Amino acid sequence: MVVSVENAITDPVRKALLVAVVAAWLLPLVVCPVYGEEDSGARKVIVRVVTILSTDEQGAGLRYPSSVYCDLAMDETYVVEGGEGKVIVYGPNFFPVASLAGGRGADAPRGIYIDSKNNLYVCQGKSASRPGRVTIYNPAFFPEREITFADMPEGENFAPGNLVIGMTGKMYISGLNTRGVMVLDDTGGFLHWLKPQDRIVDPKAIESLEQAEALDPEARPTDSMDSDESKTAEEEDELKKLLPPALLPKVQAVEPTEETAVIGPVKIVDIKRDSTGHLYLLSEETSKVYVYNAAEEFLFSFGRKGGSTGKMSRPKSLVIDEKRKAVFIVDYMRHTILIYDLGGRFMYEFGGLGRAPGWFQYPSGLALNREGQLLVADLFNHRVQVLDVQFAYTFPMFTAPEEQEPPSDGATPDKGRAEEPVPGAGEIFQPQPL
Repeated sequence: MVVSVENAITDPVRKALLVAVVAAWLLPLVVCPVYGEEDSGARKVIVRVVTILSTDEQGAGLRYPSSVYCDLAMDETYVVEGGEGKVIVYGPNFFPVASLAGGRGADAPRGIYIDSKNNLYVCQGKSASRPGRVTIYNPAFFPEREITFADMPEGENFAPGNLVIGMTGKMYISGLNTRGVMVLDDTGGFLHWLKPQDRIVDPKAIESLEQAEALDPEARPTDSMDSDESKTAEEEDELKKLLPPALLPKVQAVEPTEETAVIGPVKIVDIKRDSTGHLYLLSEETSKVYVYNAAEEFLFSFGRKGGSTGKMSRPKSLVIDEKRKAVFIVDYMRHTILIYDLGGRFMYEFGGLGRAPGWFQYPSGLALNREGQLLVADLFNHRVQVLDVQFAYTFPMFTAPEEQEPPSDGATPDKGRAEEPVPGAGEIFQPQPL
């Protein structure tokens, strides 16, 4: 439909029609902000905020949602709320319908996984009276059994963070501040450790590493991105009690140098699995993803540590989008989401530090729902953002790297990782004023 602006100005009926048309077109943009980067008239990345989850099942505001999981079969969303130490369940319409808390044994939830029989696995850290454990619930949220680790090799202080179940029923569990992934059989019995090897800081330099990772007063987030006052000392003390050390803002860790580096097992912060059984192990320590096949054979790794575009400072979570052949990774310290193709080639990133929809403040978790929408646990903004992310591939398309033997020095190889961003990609895409 074409409306003459000149006639619309002089004709009250046409003027009203024009106003109605323009309002109908702008309303979705006001409710669901859209932003992206223009490239010859076409946006490379378009991010639309579908909705924001900010209240629990009792109508109270979320407090430090640290992790998010989507049950594709039931079209439900599970949010781990660090502030209250509980799991909140949202229905297909994103309305909170239930919660799982200490009354049924979920007093220190960290990560969620649901198997093909709709059993719920809750990874739990240490609490005042309980060790780290995995609590398994039936579909009615009644606890069936628990898996503890004190009697397992290197399991005395193991605190599970995330879990996936492989094609053969094996459980793969990453721990908080743990090197490698623990592998259990389908009954919870210990099998072995899966430990990617890479260049890490020499244990002799651990003292300096710990000092560098000490809580940085300059890096502590404020409760407002405007000119509000910073958090009080009491609020910061409360924050330390509510959240595990891994979710407190820290100075970037010491990067290995010739003097401090050795080859050794890396710390794994998250683990995901695709439909073919491939395992994706994310290391916050090295800012790399280590990819294994279903037989636990190493394939390749990708990712680069740093604080600039296309690099990761403190990656916390990843998710595989098989439909669009992409991997999304959230960077906790850079407040961004990075997009890679399945070959490990960096394509785009978006986000940035802020409070408005589409911006983040120390995001820590990712998930994809049935609609292909990206859910982001926006930790210090006390919300989960549901995003519709559309992007165009940069060409040539990725070429899946072949398997290769580890190098003679024992380091995990990097074949398949793009050393430089794809030409034409690599810019950060920020929200634009409407």
